[in-house]
Amino acid sequence: MILYILLVGYPPFNGKTEDKIIQKVKMGTYSLEEEEWNDISKEAKDLVQKLLMFDAKKRISAKDALSHPWIIKQT
Repeated sequence: MILYILLVGYPPFNGKTEDKIIQKVKMGTYSLEEEEWNDISKEAKDLVQKLLMFDAKKRISAKDALSHPWIIKQT
C-alpha cells in the first residue's frame, strides 16, 4: 500500500466514509484507472497489483517483490 501512495499520492482504498473504505479493503477493490496512473510504468503497475492481490496465497512475497523488474530498475 505504501508503494501505491508513493506513486500517486493517495491510498488504494478510498471512500467518503470509514465504512466505505473498510468495505473496499474487505473486497480488495481498488483501481489503477485514475488519471494519476497514466504516467506510471507497466512494471510499477504490475508490482502494485501483485502486492495488493486479495488472495494471500497468490500475493507476491516480500522476497519476490524485491526481485521484481521495477524494483531492480530503481536500484
